[in-house]
Amino acid sequence: MRRIKKKISNWSWVILKLSILTGTFYLLYTSVIGDRQEPETWFLELLRALKNGKATGILLAFGLIFLNWGLEAKKWQKLAAKVEKLSFWRAYRAVLVGICLGFITPNRLGDYAGRIMELQSRQRLEALGSIFLGRFCQLSITVAAGSVGVFYFLANFLKPDLSILVGIATTLLLVKGSIFLLLFRPGILLNAATAIPFLNRMLPYVNIISTYSVAEMRSLLWLSLWRYGVFLGQFMLLLVAFGVQVPWYEMALGVSSTFLLKSVVPSVSALADLGMRELSAIYFFSLLGQSSLLVMSASLSLWFINIGIPSLIGLCFIWRLQWKVKSKRKRKKENQKFELEI
Repeated sequence: MRRIKKKISNWSWVILKLSILTGTFYLLYTSVIGDRQEPETWFLELLRALKNGKATGILLAFGLIFLNWGLEAKKWQKLAAKVEKLSFWRAYRAVLVGICLGFITPNRLGDYAGRIMELQSRQRLEALGSIFLGRFCQLSITVAAGSVGVFYFLANFLKPDLSILVGIATTLLLVKGSIFLLLFRPGILLNAATAIPFLNRMLPYVNIISTYSVAEMRSLLWLSLWRYGVFLGQFMLLLVAFGVQVPWYEMALGVSSTFLLKSVVPSVSALADLGMRELSAIYFFSLLGQSSLLVMSASLSLWFINIGIPSLIGLCFIWRLQWKVKSKRKRKKENQKFELEI
């Protein structure tokens, strides 16, 4: 009977892996190829950029992928330390698996599962709060930088009345202030959650947030800021490579505004996430008089570099994953048996 259960469990795990494999390749195909004209246009624009001597910028943007996710791995290493000490390589591997699983789930929820599956501690579910904190730190930087960009475009292109502009500026400052207050005073958020039945049930898994010191929060924010700077630089390198010509500061503001809209609007799939990035970038850069084709090509390239390729790499690591709890219980039983024999 135990052998039958074990075989069923093994087959379930194989089926899950095959489902992830199929889903990843399907979404990659739909996102990059599909039945749209964009992929062909993107490929032609990429060839044109390479022929025009822009290969250096594209290759540099591609090379920054390792620094981008390396910074995220370092951040995860620091976050996970409250539950289990991880080597940098294990943290990097967990991040790549999380990217792959997040790629095929709404709002990147699979990222939580991917990182937790890499942990061996019995308390690993407490790492849910750590993952949330890491994403919240990154969001805080995105909101802080993106709100400056959005305000710039509002003030210079939509040009509302002064009173409306002051109201928008005040609202943006309050939002940013509230986010950073919650980061450094997480007890406020946790106390508020106790009054909501659904959130109250989640408290055991997120209480870990209150264990991070102010110094640790600062370190996490610095890593988030550096990572934001990396993918800001990646997007700008690609925009220049594809022929977008605007002053560097307006390009940075356009990119930061794009990242903000992409981050705050919930996505139901990887395809929707890609579409939101494209639409946001095209809108802001159209205000700067830039071709939507060039902006779309740069945006699609950024997505392929930062999400598509890491998802494929993460897929390779999924095959070696096993449910760590079972193996740990097995080792415990073997130890108990050994002690009895002694």
